[in-house]
Amino acid sequence: MKKYVLLLLPMFLVIGLGQELIQNGDFENALNFWTTETNHNQGSWEVSRSTTHHPDPDYEVYVYKYDRYHARIKQVVDMPTTNADFSASAKLYSRHISGTGYYAYATVILAYLDASGTEMGKTMIISKTANCNLQSTPTQHLIVVTSTDWEDYEFNIADELGNLSGVNPSDVAKVCVYLQSYSTGRSG
Repeated sequence: MKKYVLLLLPMFLVIGLGQELIQNGDFENALNFWTTETNHNQGSWEVSRSTTHHPDPDYEVYVYKYDRYHARIKQVVDMPTTNADFSASAKLYSRHISGTGYYAYATVILAYLDASGTEMGKTMIISKTANCNLQSTPTQHLIVVTSTDWEDYEFNIADELGNLSGVNPSDVAKVCVYLQSYSTGRSG
């Protein structure tokens, strides 16, 4: 059995004079503009929003997957410039409770896409279990989270692309923002 959870407060991708690129990044309007995906081959999953996950009165989104594969929400955002600031407040929790070699993670992903929508690389703010073999590469930068408390994350996309030598910043035309829970393994 596996258990992993992702809770997320508002997230923003802002350029210039405060122009917000993520639609409904504060989750105050249901899950409008977000696409829910799940591969629930085994176990249960949930994607929902509520005001009960954090002490503030605003909405948060909750992405949960129990057992194998993933549950996530995503949104593709056109990027007129990579000189944009991304910020999110998240509580990431991952737990894997059976099976040697299996692993789980909870993550906020910014996938960098070219004009045709092909993924060139990604940044993952990630809570992962000990067996998780994901590592930073020239096209994947991991920001590993060990806290299980609410934390704030913020960075400039152009600066972050400096961590991805395999991604040409001038080719980035879009970003896909994912909130995902994932696990390998099987029941039993």
